[in-house]
Amino acid sequence: MVAVDPRRCYARDVSDGSPEPLAEFDEDNRVRADSEPPTSLVEVAPSMPPLPQSGTFGRDDSPVLGRTATARAVSPRMTAVFGGVFGLATVASVFALLIQVFPVKDQRGKMVTVPSAEPEENAPEAPQPSKRASLKRVRQELPQPWRVDDLKATHQLLKGDMQRRSLSAALDEEHVPKDQVYRILKAMDGVFKFDHPKKKDRFVVALERGTKKVVGFEYVVGPTEIYQARGNDQGYLEAKRLDMQVKDEEFATAFYIGKNFAKSYEAVGLEAGLTKVLNEAFNGQTSTEAFQEGGVVKAILIERTALGRFIGYDRVKAVEYRPADPSKAPLRAYWFEGESVKSYVDDKGRHSSNAGWRSPVPGAPVTSHFNPKRLHPVLHTVMPHNGTDFGAPSGTPVYASFRGKVTWIGLQGPSGNLVLIEHANGVGTGYAHLSRFADGIKIGDPIGTRQLLGYVGSTGRSTGPHLHFSAKRDGRFFDALELKLDSLQLLPGTERGPFAAQKEAYDKALEGIALPEPPEPEATPVESGHAGGASAGHESEAPSAGDAKAPSPEPSGSPSASPKLEDGAKKPDPNDGATLLGDDLSGDIE
Repeated sequence: MVAVDPRRCYARDVSDGSPEPLAEFDEDNRVRADSEPPTSLVEVAPSMPPLPQSGTFGRDDSPVLGRTATARAVSPRMTAVFGGVFGLATVASVFALLIQVFPVKDQRGKMVTVPSAEPEENAPEAPQPSKRASLKRVRQELPQPWRVDDLKATHQLLKGDMQRRSLSAALDEEHVPKDQVYRILKAMDGVFKFDHPKKKDRFVVALERGTKKVVGFEYVVGPTEIYQARGNDQGYLEAKRLDMQVKDEEFATAFYIGKNFAKSYEAVGLEAGLTKVLNEAFNGQTSTEAFQEGGVVKAILIERTALGRFIGYDRVKAVEYRPADPSKAPLRAYWFEGESVKSYVDDKGRHSSNAGWRSPVPGAPVTSHFNPKRLHPVLHTVMPHNGTDFGAPSGTPVYASFRGKVTWIGLQGPSGNLVLIEHANGVGTGYAHLSRFADGIKIGDPIGTRQLLGYVGSTGRSTGPHLHFSAKRDGRFFDALELKLDSLQLLPGTERGPFAAQKEAYDKALEGIALPEPPEPEATPVESGHAGGASAGHESEAPSAGDAKAPSPEPSGSPSASPKLEDGAKKPDPNDGATLLGDDLSGDIE
């Protein structure tokens, strides 16, 4: 780089275009000033190398002259770039103009529908996701009456279950002052008697936080039966039964039976509790556990509501079960109230006898009878078969044959999982080889007729799933079929005419019920150990016969060893464990 005296470099840019002396270097590195500016860059510096084509003007290391007002040459490449940019800008401007003249319609609304907060008038209704959704019954809920729970923000609330205790004992355990207990009992006198409280009856007491004075009390027997005592302006408790606006309404329905029974009727808008009333209606003819997939149920039901809210199904007026197999005859049952009979009656005019003994496995066949001289199929010795075997798949519900009290529940040798029940008049029944027990049952519990005890299995000395059902009278075994399980009696002659007229009317009503659309097929995962059947889940019950998942042979949530006996409970007879044996290797249990 040649050093230049800045005092002699007086050349500068001219912004207004007037000629100014231009400084340049000569070959001897001297600076000279021309009186006239050069007309071209070549004339100024004829000895300079050619200009670079990359357009690097004004760099410190370039050999070009200082800045000048003279127009500089632009490379062809830059010309092309500037021309392209200008062309794109022109095209964009044209498109912008067209959009203003012809606006583009927004097509996104056809793909995604966003509901507005306030629907427009005359706007079309949105399509329903399912036709079955409209089948759910519409009810008008009514306002709730005043309840003691409304005081929870300002008062102390005490709640509890009666557990068959006296009211005084129950309130005393909640530390309600005795004088306040007396006020409650005096107020409820003539409104409700607490002589026979049920286990699940509930109470609520509202106390003033400082004085512990009772200002509200409620006794709840059920959703339709509630008693209440409320403090008035004078400080006294006034008691009454709440008006829950209970209503019964009759309606008809029908549904196909799918893999899951509960889901099958829920698909047409029916609600929990239907399984129970259907089983009561068929009264031993069959049960929902035996319903086949693909079958059809038609029913005329009585629905009960309280304050417009669904409570349950009071009863079945008439019902028909049509199996999927067209070769099998449909079954029908009717509710009949005559002068001497108030019961469910089958299509042949028969009703259950007053004895009330029921089959522990409704609809299951007897695969082995009571036989005191049986040759045992496993031990090959003469050993009494002190019971009756019912063949059923593992997981089929087992019910109490009659009401009584549990005297044993647990493992008992060859009998496997065993339940023993003591009934009136010295009669006892046994239920052996269960896969597992129903939840919550323990020694000393009262048991109702057809209350769930457990599920068919093959625990103990057994070669296949079945129920071994035994019966004793005064400590000695006898044939359980002598109890006349599910025995049926014809209606008395005076009742047959009225029943025939009622049956005819209900038969026409059942035939007039339209069938819903068949259910959509459900994808069933393949699992090992599939039991391969048709009927399935019921509300509050274990998988029924043929469910995809059979219960484990080991008891679930039940004692695996002999449970502790309560006071007064009897130990099982040693013969129970030695002789309550199943039908082993007989080949009659599929």
